[in-house]
Amino acid sequence: MKALFYSFITEYETPKIVMIHSYAITILLRIMQIILLLYSVFYLLLYEKGYQKHDTSIISSITLKVKGIGLINTPENQTYVLDGSGMFI
Repeated sequence: MKALFYSFITEYETPKIVMIHSYAITILLRIMQIILLLYSVFYLLLYEKGYQKHDTSIISSITLKVKGIGLINTPENQTYVLDGSGMFI
């Protein structure tokens, strides 16, 4: 366990970079990149109007401050008077 932890802290790997000199593979790569770019720009942004979409989830809250007093009339002909903190007076 100690050796595993030590190797996790002290070792670092990088991917090897390989240069490929092939016209067919290079052209295939560039065609795929162009297709992806065209799909992103024309379909997602322009056709689907992706730049206009927004999140509809509620992520905020509202705070309301009340000053003064209020009256509540009930069906039993009772009147409650409330102060600013919502307490009955």
